[in-house]
Amino acid sequence: MTQQVIIKSAKIRSIQWEEDHVIYDQLSGDTHFVEGVSGELIRALSEHSMSRMELLNKLNEWFEDATEREMETYLDDFIARFQKLGLLHIE
Repeated sequence: MTQQVIIKSAKIRSIQWEEDHVIYDQLSGDTHFVEGVSGELIRALSEHSMSRMELLNKLNEWFEDATEREMETYLDDFIARFQKLGLLHIE
């Protein structure tokens, strides 16, 4: 079974600011300033849940020169970071 990465809070706003993003959690009132790729992933996840493979495919679209290992490491770090912030959970 493929695990889904889910946005924990349904009330998230993502605003692009220059090359980065400001993520605002309307339920907790927390605001997070994140780099562009993480912001784009959060934005994509706020539209619908995605499997780990779907997220890796999205990263592959954006970074054709990155190795599979680099993308997996980035994704693992992204998931751990945003789980710790309470914005993501895995089903």
